[in-house]
Amino acid sequence: MRIRLFALLGVVAAAGLAAADPITKTLPEPPASAAKALPAGIDDLKAFQKHVHEVTEKVIPVTVCLQVGGASGSGVIVSEDGLILTAGHVVSGKPGRPLTVVMPDGKKYKGKVLGFDPKVDSGMAQLTDPAPGGKWPYAEIAPSKDLKAGQWVIATGHPGGYKKDRPPVVRVGRIGQPKFSPPREGGEFIQVDTTLVGGDSGGPLWDLKGRVIGIHSRIGADPLVGASIAQNMDVPSDRYKEQWDRLVAGDIIGGAPYFGVKGMEGAKDCKIESVTRGEAADKAGLKAGDIITKFAGKEVATYDEMVKLMKEQKPFAEVAVEVKREVPVEEKKDAKVEKKDEKKDPTAKDGDKKETEKKDGDKPKAKDGDKPKDSDKPKDEKKDSKPKTETKTIEFKVTLGLRME
Repeated sequence: MRIRLFALLGVVAAAGLAAADPITKTLPEPPASAAKALPAGIDDLKAFQKHVHEVTEKVIPVTVCLQVGGASGSGVIVSEDGLILTAGHVVSGKPGRPLTVVMPDGKKYKGKVLGFDPKVDSGMAQLTDPAPGGKWPYAEIAPSKDLKAGQWVIATGHPGGYKKDRPPVVRVGRIGQPKFSPPREGGEFIQVDTTLVGGDSGGPLWDLKGRVIGIHSRIGADPLVGASIAQNMDVPSDRYKEQWDRLVAGDIIGGAPYFGVKGMEGAKDCKIESVTRGEAADKAGLKAGDIITKFAGKEVATYDEMVKLMKEQKPFAEVAVEVKREVPVEEKKDAKVEKKDEKKDPTAKDGDKKETEKKDGDKPKAKDGDKPKDSDKPKDEKKDSKPKTETKTIEFKVTLGLRME
């Protein structure tokens, strides 16, 4: 009942909010009712509702939708130059890719993907269009290390982007476990009961002072009923602080480049024994038997040398790969031999031909069991056991894949 009541309260509070600049907006301290497990009465409820409304006015303008290719998620602007925190899976892929940032009022701006951590599920993007007023409104980030179980929080998201008469969603709930490690997953998350649905991923989790304390990662799981939209996991804000420089630099944290070939054992050169189907080398057109001579513009003599150069690249980097390949030689077709017209004897009569055929038919036929003479056997044509080949040098453009270390 409590969850439904405050979820409804949050949605009502979000309606008809005006944009406010968090740089100049100052929020009052949370009311005393915010420290209680439940409001003691109508006055506590009204005070809490008023404060949620004030926080929402501050945080809605910086809650955005990120459209990357055919997918979308949410995010939050956290710097005046347009840095955006989001979930790693919202921006997974090649850093530097373009994306569209949809503001709460429906206005769209250009941006790009920065770095992400697939294991932690942290990610970052950047607005590349200039801010209309010179600086983007942005949210403050608070440390997540001091969060406590039972603490009231607010979740926002902008699923699917702008919809008329529907501002970014607002939901109110509490922290279940401030430091939650899912079994068999690793990593540490904030477990909360604020409802999350598809498209909320990457949206911010706020404390009652209007500061970002986490980013929505995914819907949690209830051991009794399975997936539960009221048991969710957020990436703690402290993880973003720890990875800040690498995310800004566009790194894929914990990821390594992947080529997808296996070297031939015992080969003195960089000969490919096999190519992994569907991976980078296969997509580019490399085949088993190819001998790699250059990788990323540098000559390689052995498979180990190629692997060393490959590890120096970033995931999704495009590299030039030069190989030597044995290809069949296209045999030239023989020139057409013109057949000479047989000269017809003008003195020959139609009956002559039949007579000739008759004479030919007078030859004795071989009896069953007679061995054919050697002269009667068809002569076997000599054929090469292997087709003729030639060595060609071919260059491929390969977009490396991603492998988790």
